[in-house]
Amino acid sequence: MSPSPPGPAPPAPEPAVPAGAARPPGRVAVVFNPATGRERAAERRERARQALAAAGAEVTWLETTREDPGTGQAREAAAAGAELVIAFGGDGTVRACAAALAGGPVPLAVVPAGTGNLVAINLGIPGDLDGALRVALEDRRRRVDVGALGADRFLVAAGIGFDAAMLRDADDGSKARFGPLAYVASGLRNLRRRPTRLRLRLDGGGPLERRGQGVLVCNLGRIQGGLPLAPDAEPDDGLLDVVVLGTRSLRDWLAVALAALARRPQAARPVETFRARTVEVTAGTPQPVQRDGDPLPARTGLAVEVLPGALVLAVPAAEERPAAPVRRDR
Repeated sequence: MSPSPPGPAPPAPEPAVPAGAARPPGRVAVVFNPATGRERAAERRERARQALAAAGAEVTWLETTREDPGTGQAREAAAAGAELVIAFGGDGTVRACAAALAGGPVPLAVVPAGTGNLVAINLGIPGDLDGALRVALEDRRRRVDVGALGADRFLVAAGIGFDAAMLRDADDGSKARFGPLAYVASGLRNLRRRPTRLRLRLDGGGPLERRGQGVLVCNLGRIQGGLPLAPDAEPDDGLLDVVVLGTRSLRDWLAVALAALARRPQAARPVETFRARTVEVTAGTPQPVQRDGDPLPARTGLAVEVLPGALVLAVPAAEERPAAPVRRDR
């Protein structure tokens, strides 16, 4: 008796389709950073391409370069009529795309693929590809503030002093190998940074004189490692949360750590928080500077202002806001 012929081969698995989209996604531009993520770039791109094609999107792919981390690509996409720009990379890619789209009507979506992914962490955007694409295409939007540091823009925070030194000293090799733990090791190395004189002006008011290791100006509350350093920060209140690190010793940092574990970092005596629309910081000695995790040359001054509601961002349902309240307290 001859053997039975083999049955039909099982169907190939369907690409993940982001479910629940409120409308067809239309023209989508993906600004893709091939240097981020632990999967191979070609695999990540192909998975995303299949999912977007299955959802019916008309997709344009634009890769970042060392010379242009995404600003020019996002600007080009908006000028060409894209209805949505997806930043597929880390916080540097997101920041670069936000800089191009701020002040315009084209929404930005985030597919996190970097080390920190702070925008995704703060706004509950899933870390997996399928979940992030679902959020991108569901047509839930929130108009958020953008921080301006001269011609630069940021979504999470800008800082001078300790946090910038911590980010600067976390090298690419450590970040690729250990992920966010690389920031912990770098932070421990910088705990003994020499304090400096800090002078602040908030909304053009009189100077506040302090001494410590640095200042963070936050639009979102969670920084590297998920630490809720400014837990009351709201990205759409028209204000920036200013965190002064008056730390001078390991004992001060122990107090900060204990308060952070209790989810009350503002209760730590060495830490002060303020709120303002414009922030000027002058340090007694040149200090490293960063915005959204990307370093800038050392300087003695930092001048930041908020651009209220400048960016339309794709967010999960829990983060959608029909109309953002404007908080007036300081």
